[in-house]
Amino acid sequence: MDSANVYAVTNIISFLCTLPLIMVEEFSTLNYRWEAVSVSHNHYDLTKNVILSGFFYYIFNELAFVFYPQVGVVTSSVLNTAKRVIVIAVS
Repeated sequence: MDSANVYAVTNIISFLCTLPLIMVEEFSTLNYRWEAVSVSHNHYDLTKNVILSGFFYYIFNELAFVFYPQVGVVTSSVLNTAKRVIVIAVS
């Protein structure tokens, strides 16, 4: 398996291991919290933003996982710091 496949399998296993804990601990308050947030945002936009946020986070990390072996540790650290500065400046 290449690095992208390892990352995907690791995410799937992590999701499957975390799902039962979420169901036990958070499921009872999930509907209440969702409705509280939905007061200021409509359901469609909220659902779209949650799905897109998860998708782009996964893609970003998968690309970083593939990119990391091709560059050195210092280059990766510098780029990660630059990314954080850009995120802070934009938001």
